[in-house]
Amino acid sequence: MKTAWASIAMAVFAASTVVAGVDAMKNFQQPQKGTPAIMSFGGQGGREFMLDGKPFQIRSAEIHPQRVPREYWRHRILTAKAMGLNTIAFYTFWNQLEQADGSWDFSGRNDIAAFIDLCQEEGMWVLFRPGPYVCGEWDLGGLPTYLIKDDVTPLRNTKNPQFMEAQTRYLEKMAEIAIPRLSKNGGPILMVQLENEYGSYKSPHDEPAYIEWLKDFWEKKGAGPFYLSEGSSNHHLRFVPKGVAVGLDPADRPADMRNALRIAPGVPVFSGETYPGWLRHWGEGNWTPTRKTLNSVRWYMKDGVSFNLFVYHGGTNFGLTAGSNSNEKGGKFQPDLTSYDYGSPVGEHGNLTKEYFEYRDIILGALPELKAPAVPQTPPTMEVAAFTPDFMCNLTQIDWRAEGESEHPRTLESVGQNQGLAVYSVEVPAGAEATLQAPVHDYGVVYMGQEYVGTINRMDGTNGITLPARKEPTTVYILVDTFGHVNFCSYMEKDRKGIVGPVTLGGKLLTGWSMRVHPLTAVPVEKPSDCPCSANVRGGMFKATVRLEQVQDTFLDMAAWPKGYLWVNGHLLGRYWNIGPQERLYCPAEFLKQGDNEIVVLDLFADRNNPPAISGKTERNMEVKKETKSLNNQWD
Repeated sequence: MKTAWASIAMAVFAASTVVAGVDAMKNFQQPQKGTPAIMSFGGQGGREFMLDGKPFQIRSAEIHPQRVPREYWRHRILTAKAMGLNTIAFYTFWNQLEQADGSWDFSGRNDIAAFIDLCQEEGMWVLFRPGPYVCGEWDLGGLPTYLIKDDVTPLRNTKNPQFMEAQTRYLEKMAEIAIPRLSKNGGPILMVQLENEYGSYKSPHDEPAYIEWLKDFWEKKGAGPFYLSEGSSNHHLRFVPKGVAVGLDPADRPADMRNALRIAPGVPVFSGETYPGWLRHWGEGNWTPTRKTLNSVRWYMKDGVSFNLFVYHGGTNFGLTAGSNSNEKGGKFQPDLTSYDYGSPVGEHGNLTKEYFEYRDIILGALPELKAPAVPQTPPTMEVAAFTPDFMCNLTQIDWRAEGESEHPRTLESVGQNQGLAVYSVEVPAGAEATLQAPVHDYGVVYMGQEYVGTINRMDGTNGITLPARKEPTTVYILVDTFGHVNFCSYMEKDRKGIVGPVTLGGKLLTGWSMRVHPLTAVPVEKPSDCPCSANVRGGMFKATVRLEQVQDTFLDMAAWPKGYLWVNGHLLGRYWNIGPQERLYCPAEFLKQGDNEIVVLDLFADRNNPPAISGKTERNMEVKKETKSLNNQWD
C-alpha cells in the first residue's frame, strides 16, 4: 500500500515532468549485432530519447566490469535483464588500464570490449562512461597518479598540456573500443557520457572549454548523441553544452527535474544516477539500502522517465583501487571500504536482496507485455575451516626499495609510487619530551629507536604525537600506510601520499631524511634487514597454505586482525581494518584452486607469537553497529 506522501509526490512529479510517456516504455527493441540502430532526441520539444524514430525508455543498471570477477559478468547482466532493465551503464577506470611503464592492460576484468560485446549478446544496450574522470569512489577518480607527481597540477583543464596529452592518449584507446560498438555501427552503445559531474569540481580553473573539448573529440570520432551527468542545481548544470542530454545525479525530486528542463532546452533529462544505496567509509555503519528509491522507480515507471540505478551491483575494490573523500581543504578524510556493496539490489557476490525483488515487481508490473527471463541463481559460496597463518618475517625484512636521502620527506608520487607503504627515518637530537608534528597521509606508525610510540591517523585530523625524552641522539622511524587518493572535489589535485610536508620536533624543523617504499602491487618478499629497530617492530608478514577440495566464492573473516592487507594466490583482495564496518573480504572462486592455496597477510600490529585464525564465511557481515545516513549525492 502506498503512503499518502508517495501518492502526492508521484502526482506532483507527473504534473511537472512531461519528458516521456508510456509509448517509450513499450519499445522493447534489443541490439542485434551488425544491425544499426539510431539513437536520437525527439518527441515533444526534443525531450524524448528515440530509438530508430520511436520513443524509448532507458532502464539501466550500473555495473563496473573492473569491479566484478570476469566469470560473473554474464550472471550480473542477466540479473539486470530479469529485473526488466534494458541497458547496462559503466565507468572505465583509466588508472587500471594504463600501467606504470606506459603499457596498456585490457586483459581479465579490464577487457572492456569483451564486456560490451557480452551486453549485446544478452540483448542489453550500453551507456558508455569513459571519463576520463569518473569519481566512482575509485582511487583519484580513475585518473593515473603520475598526473599529480608535481606539486601544482591542474586537472580536468585544457591549459595543462601534460594532462591534455595524457587524456588524449587515453581517449584514443577508448575510441578504438567504442566507435565500432556504437549502436549506429551495429553495436549496443546508445550514448557516450562526456566526463562526469564537472559542475561539482569547484576548482578555480573550471572552464566550459574543457567539456566542449571532450564533445569535439568524440564528435570527430563519429560518436553521438551524448549526455553529461551532473547535480541538479544551477551551479552544477552550468557546464552542460548545447544539445547534450542531462543525466541528473539523481532525479528523485520534482523541483530538480523542472530546473534541469529549464536550463537545458530541447534535450532529454533523465536520472543518470538513481541511488539504491550509498557508499561507506571505514569507521562508519554497514551497508544499507535506500528505501525511498523504490518510490523514485515507481515514478519513472508511471511516466516513462529514463533512469540508471547507480549502482545496481557494486562489486569489489580489489587491490588498492578504493578511493577516499575529503572536503575541499583536505579535511574530514574518509577512505572507502574494500567492498563496494553499496546496499545495492545485487550484493557483492551476486546475491539478490529483498530490494532486488521489490524493484523487479515495480518494473515488470508496469510492463505486462515484457517477457523478462527467469531470475538466475546466485553463484554458490562456501565455508573454509579456520586456519592460522605462520609468522613469516617482520615488516623491516620485506623487499623495500631504497629512495636515498633528502632534506625533507618526499611524497610517494614524487618517487613514482601510487600507494602502498613507506618508511621514513630521521635522526633527532637528545632532549626533553616534545611534540612531533608530521603531516602523514594517511596513517603513520611511529617508532623512536626500538620503542613503539604510537600512531598518527589522518582520519582524526591531527598530525602530532608526543616523543618521549631522549638522553642521546635517536633515529625516529615513521611507517606510513596509505589509502586511496581523494576521488571527489578539487582537493584531488593536492592529495599526495606519504609524509606530505615539513616535519618538526618541538617546533624545530627536522632535516636529513631517508626513505624506503613498497607499492604492494605484488606480495612483499622476505629480505634480510639492515634496520636496527627490526627486533621490536610490531606486526609482520604471515603465511598459510590452505588445501581446498572444492572451489566456490567465500568471504575471508579478518575481524580478529588489526589492520593490513590480504593476498590469495598472489591476488590482493584489498585492505581490512578492525574499526569496521567491513570485517570480511570477498574472495571469488576464480582466485582459488583445488589443492593448495597460498594465503599471505601483511598486518601492521598483529602479534607474531599468537596470530589470529582466519576462516571463510558464506556471506559478508551485515550487522549494523552504528547508523550512517545515505546521502544520495546531496552533499551540500
